[in-house]
Amino acid sequence: MVFPHNVIPFFVGRPASLKALNEATSGNREIFLAFQKTATEDPGPDDIHPIGTVARVVQVLKLPDGNMRVLVEGRYRACLKKIRQKKDVTWGQYRMVRDEAVPESLKTLIQAVKDDFQAYSKLRTKKLAKEAVSHVIKADTPEKLVGHICSALDIEAERKIPFLLETDPKRRLEELSVLLQMENEFLGLRNDISGRVKKRMERSQKEYFLNEQLKEIHKELGSEEADPTGSQELERKLLELELDDEVRQKTMVEVKRLSRLQPMSPESGVLRTYLEWIIDLPWGKRTTDRHDIAEAARILNADHFGLDMPKERILDFIAVRQLKSKVKSPILCFVGPPGTGKTSLGRSVARTLDRKFVRISLGGVRDEAEIRGHRKTYVGALPGKIIQALKRAGSLNPVFLLDEVDKMSGDYRGDPSSALLEVLDPEQNNTFTDHYLEVPFDLSEVMFITTANSLEAIPHPLRDRMEVIRIPGYTAMEKKSIARQFIIPKQIEENGLSGADVVFTEESLDLLIRGYTLEAGVRNMERAISQVVRKLTRKLLHDEQTRPGRWIVNSAALHKDQSHSALFVPPERDMPELQGLKLNITPSMVREYLGKERLEDDLGTQGRPGLAPGLYYDGGGGGVLPVEASIYDGEGKLILTGQLGDVMKESAQIALSYLKANKDALGLKADFDKKKDIHIHVPQGAIPVDGPSAGIALTAALLSAVLEIPLNSGIAMTGEVTLTDRVLPIGGVKEKSLAARRRGFHTIVMPEDNRRDAEELPPEVKDEVKFLFHDSLGKALCDLFPKGTFPGK
Repeated sequence: MVFPHNVIPFFVGRPASLKALNEATSGNREIFLAFQKTATEDPGPDDIHPIGTVARVVQVLKLPDGNMRVLVEGRYRACLKKIRQKKDVTWGQYRMVRDEAVPESLKTLIQAVKDDFQAYSKLRTKKLAKEAVSHVIKADTPEKLVGHICSALDIEAERKIPFLLETDPKRRLEELSVLLQMENEFLGLRNDISGRVKKRMERSQKEYFLNEQLKEIHKELGSEEADPTGSQELERKLLELELDDEVRQKTMVEVKRLSRLQPMSPESGVLRTYLEWIIDLPWGKRTTDRHDIAEAARILNADHFGLDMPKERILDFIAVRQLKSKVKSPILCFVGPPGTGKTSLGRSVARTLDRKFVRISLGGVRDEAEIRGHRKTYVGALPGKIIQALKRAGSLNPVFLLDEVDKMSGDYRGDPSSALLEVLDPEQNNTFTDHYLEVPFDLSEVMFITTANSLEAIPHPLRDRMEVIRIPGYTAMEKKSIARQFIIPKQIEENGLSGADVVFTEESLDLLIRGYTLEAGVRNMERAISQVVRKLTRKLLHDEQTRPGRWIVNSAALHKDQSHSALFVPPERDMPELQGLKLNITPSMVREYLGKERLEDDLGTQGRPGLAPGLYYDGGGGGVLPVEASIYDGEGKLILTGQLGDVMKESAQIALSYLKANKDALGLKADFDKKKDIHIHVPQGAIPVDGPSAGIALTAALLSAVLEIPLNSGIAMTGEVTLTDRVLPIGGVKEKSLAARRRGFHTIVMPEDNRRDAEELPPEVKDEVKFLFHDSLGKALCDLFPKGTFPGK
C-alpha cells in the first residue's frame, strides 16, 4: 500500500505495468497507483479500487530478469474516472481528493490518534524508525497523519484499504484510533506472555548452566557423574527383570522422560521413585512350595491343636500342586470368635507351604486408596497395601493374611471392600492394576487368607469370592490340650522358668478354665496362665532373696575368752536354683494368684415362672440369653425392653400371636390377654441383641408367665418359630452348645434341621449334653414343662 507523503519501494514485472512505468519516466514521472480487488494477473476496470494514489517515480532500477525495482513518492489521493489505451499504454483520467484545512473539532481527535500511535511504537518488539515516528508527530493534516501511520503499521494490506478509500476525515481518524487501540491491546498481551515465557526460559537456562558448571567442577575433582538423573542405571536394572511387554514399554517411556529432565526438577524425583518401585517388585521371583504331605501335616499339628477343616484344606492344596503345577491359589476366609487361632493359623500355613508370609491389618481401613494406592501425580503418593506387601515379601507367591476383613468401613473416599473384589477374584487378579503403578500385576499365585469374627459384616459380593471355613470355639478338653501342649511351655519359657519342671495339675487347670476363662477362644486362658507363672517366679525370687543366713561358733574367740563367740554367715546366693526344681500348681495356688473365681451371674432359672434360658451366637462366641416375661392387669399392650433388634421384636410378636391362635390347644383361657399388659424383657440391656433364634425362648417364657408354671430346670433352647407351628434351623450350633455346657445345662432343645450340625460336635459335648430335636413348636413346648403340668394337647 502506498499512501501520500510516503516513499515506498516495490517491484514491477507485468508487461502492461512495465510499459506504463517506461512511459511515465520518459515524461513528467507521474504514475497512478491503483490497488486490485482480486489477485488476477490481468486486471480490468472492475478489478481495481476506484481511489488510488498519484505518485512520482523517484528511482528505477532494471534487474537482470527483466523486472524493475521502483522507488516512488506518494503525492495525493485521486479518484479514477476513466481508463483508456493509447499505443499499448494504459492511461487514466482522475479527480484529485483534496486535503482540506483541519477544523477545530478534529484537533482533539488528531492528538488522540497521535497518542495511540506513540503507545503502539513503544509496544512493538521491533522498534520503528525515528523518522517514521517524527513524521507522525509533525503531521498537521488528517491526510498526512493517516498516510504516515498506515505506512508504519505492521498489518495486512486488506486492513489498510478502507483508510485509502474513506474520504471523510473524521471517520478515517475514528477508525484509525480504534485500530490502534486494538493493536495496542494485542501487543500488550503478547508482550506479557512473551515476558513470562522468557523468565521461564531464563530460569531453565540458568539451571542448565549451573548444572554444566557443576559437572565441570565434579570433573576437575575427579568425581564426574556420567548419569546425573540415574536413568541409565534404572534402565539397566529394568532390562534385567522379567517384565511383560506392556510393562516394559511403559517403563522405557518413563526412563526416556527421566533422562531428558534436570536432576533437581520435582518431576525427576517423582519418576525416579516410580521406577524404583517397579524395580523393587518381585517380577518373576517365586519360592518353591513344600510337597511332602506328611511333613506339612506334622508342622500344622505342631503349631495348632484341632482345627481339622482348615488343615485338611491346606493338605488338599499341597496334594493337587504335586500333580498339577499351575493351580489357582485358594482364597480362604477363617471365621470364628476372637482368640481361636485364626491369625496364627495363617502364619502356620505359610510355614507349611514354605512360603513367605505377609500380614495386612484391614481393621478400620476406610479409604479405597489403602488397597489400590494413589495416582503418582499426588505429592507423597505410594502404592496400596497389596503392592507394598508384595515388595516386602520379595516373591510372587507369598501367603497373604488379610486380617479383620469384617472391620472395614466406607465413606466419601470410597469403599475398600469394593476394591478387594478384584484382589480376591481368581478370574481377575492376574491383571490387578494399582493406581500408582498404572501397569497390571499378577496376583494369581498369591494365597489369600482372610479372617473375620462375623460374616454378616462382609458384603455379599466379597463373601461370595471366598471359601468360608468356620473356626468355632474350643471345648474344655480342647482348651486343656492347648494349654498343656502350647501355652504352658510358652509361658514357662517367657517367664524365666525353663530350667524348672512346672506342672499344672488336672484340678488346677480345670479350675482355671471354668472359673476364670468363660470364653470361646484361649486368649484369657493364656493371660491367666501367664499371671500364675509370673507370680510363681516372683515368689521363688522372694523366698530365695529373703532366706535367712546362718550363725556359726567362733572357736578362736572362745579360746581367748572374747565376747563375740559366734559369726553370721549370709546366704551364698540370691537367685533360685531352677535346674531339677519341680513345681506343682495346685487349685489353692490358682485361687491365691488369680483371686476369686469370676463366674457369670446366676441366670435364676430355678422355679420362676416366665423365665426361659435362650442361646445366642455372635462374633465373640456363644452365650446364654435369659428371657423374662410378665403379665399383669393393663390395657392390652405388649412391652419389649432390653435393647432388642427389629428381628427379635418381631419374634416376640410372633410368640404372642401363636399363643392367641392356639389358646385352645395350649389350654389357655379365652380372655387370657384381655385387659392385660404383657412385658418381655431380656436382661443385660446394655448389650444389643437381635436375631430370630430366640423364638422358642420367647414363646416358652410367655407361656410360662401366662400359666404361672416354671420351665424344667437345666434345659436351654434355641430355634426360630413361625405362626404355623414350625421350628426353623439356626446357626452357631457348636458355639451355643459349648456355652450351654459351660453354664451347666444338660439338655438343649433345638430344630430338627440342626441334627446334622449336632452330630459333628466333639464327643465330650455329646456325652454331657442331651439334644431334643423338634420341627413343631407345640411338641417342643411339651418338653420344656415338667411332666403333668403342661395343659396342652
